[in-house]
Amino acid sequence: MEQKLKDLIDQSDQILITSHISPDPDAVSSLLLLGTTLKLNYPQKDVRMVLEEEPVNLDFLAGYQDIEFKPLVEGLKDVPLQLFILLDGNNYERCSRHDGAQVRNFLANNNIKTAVIDHHELADKDNVDVFINNSSLATVQDVYDFCFHLLELKPPEGAAQTAMIGLYADSGGFAYSKGDNTDKVFDMAKELVIKGASVEQAKNLLSRYNDADIKVLSELFTNLSNNQDYTYSYLSDQFIADWLGAGLTQPQLKIGIGTFLDEYLRNIDGRQWGFLVFKNTLEGENSYSVSFRSVNGIKDVAVIARQLNGGGHKPAAGGKFEAQNVDEAIQKVQQTIAQTD
Repeated sequence: MEQKLKDLIDQSDQILITSHISPDPDAVSSLLLLGTTLKLNYPQKDVRMVLEEEPVNLDFLAGYQDIEFKPLVEGLKDVPLQLFILLDGNNYERCSRHDGAQVRNFLANNNIKTAVIDHHELADKDNVDVFINNSSLATVQDVYDFCFHLLELKPPEGAAQTAMIGLYADSGGFAYSKGDNTDKVFDMAKELVIKGASVEQAKNLLSRYNDADIKVLSELFTNLSNNQDYTYSYLSDQFIADWLGAGLTQPQLKIGIGTFLDEYLRNIDGRQWGFLVFKNTLEGENSYSVSFRSVNGIKDVAVIARQLNGGGHKPAAGGKFEAQNVDEAIQKVQQTIAQTD
């Protein structure tokens, strides 16, 4: 499949690269690594990087200023496109919050070649011309291998640190494993360090907090509870209303939520998995998002998430659904858990 993707790149003059909504470090690092590398090595091609939503606290990444933040449907229509590449997501609903079907239809109706590089579970994937999923811990691993091991392209400035950011983030600071890929994670980290990347810098850049982030964490700790073998928490509807009323945005919740999920949720009083729920106004007035985390091998939370219009990895997944209030949202999640046990 990697060779087929190379052939499609060689044959295409207009290329658009994107990743998922609510982009995380692996998504943005993968996007920038592939986009800036193709721009450098194929200067005659028009390579564009488009995201529907802007991430929080990732503007330090090399080449970030070249990303276009706009509705993906608009980006597709800007120029006659020949190749569309989706990273860190396996269906079009992941790269467009409201227009996934339009993206799918536009690509099909205009005979645009499509490629996916992803590392999530295979459920609900779209049919594309090239699908690459090596069950890696991070998508940036496969992008790095494709660019610099298979194609042997010249790396742009900052490529090693960009790759390190994505790898460090999705590996939880090299704490997580996935199948038999642990050795590959550390082999890549070693190669990146040799090429000038810094693990310490990656940790520091990904661990920047402000007062708003601390308020999110405080709310989640205040609302912490448990049900037998799992922990759960939530952001109250009033907290979300006050947050938005203060001029803050839904994406600005991400740092606090992510820190709670990755650092605390599966480490409380021996409970090794859990979830948190919050109202997500980006999806609609009565829309709620749920995020799950589990220690590897304890609980396949992707199975639960798929019942809630979502998906992800066995130890980290999420979903979205409608409810009248956060209490009802929590009940729906707990009912789903009970039904999948």
